[in-house]
Amino acid sequence: MALIHRSISAALCCCLFLAGCVTSSVPPAPSDVGTTAARPVPARKEAGPAGLEVLRTIQAARLSPDQAVDARNLGKRIRWAGAVHHLAATDKGVCLTILYAVSGDAGEPRWTADATNQTFNACTAGAYDPELVHDLTNVTIVGRITGTTYIGMGGGGSTGPVVEIEKLFRWSDCLAGDVSPVCTYGFLSPRAVADD
Repeated sequence: MALIHRSISAALCCCLFLAGCVTSSVPPAPSDVGTTAARPVPARKEAGPAGLEVLRTIQAARLSPDQAVDARNLGKRIRWAGAVHHLAATDKGVCLTILYAVSGDAGEPRWTADATNQTFNACTAGAYDPELVHDLTNVTIVGRITGTTYIGMGGGGSTGPVVEIEKLFRWSDCLAGDVSPVCTYGFLSPRAVADD
């Protein structure tokens, strides 16, 4: 009889829980909490609002990297967002291969379930601090289209545009208030490359 009473009590608790009358006192595990991507949060207030306004208002051609390979677009100014796939040193500085993402209102990368499958190379004289610009860093590039090149990616590749970097904006996913050097957020300038 006691076993039947416990079974009915357990079934009643289960039904109340599923109906929403009772909630669990155990917080969800971090992997269970929302699946929407967090927006980048500025870690340094002095870089945030002013830099974002400049980035948001930059005038640029409305082209994707796939459209930019057309020779008629040579010299046009772009503002493209994405993530660094890899960096390669050149005799003048560095070229970043960027996985292109659709831009949000402020020029930030917006990653969606539908990948753009577009890439571009962004080059500059000098080099960026390797702690701040490395593989997987989210950036927005402002620059001019200077040509095209073959961009190999994971056993495949295609022709993509080359952009001369005018400005590089680094996004941070650090928590607000974190002032660690790796949480730098805003426009970065390349350092001069020492002659060997």
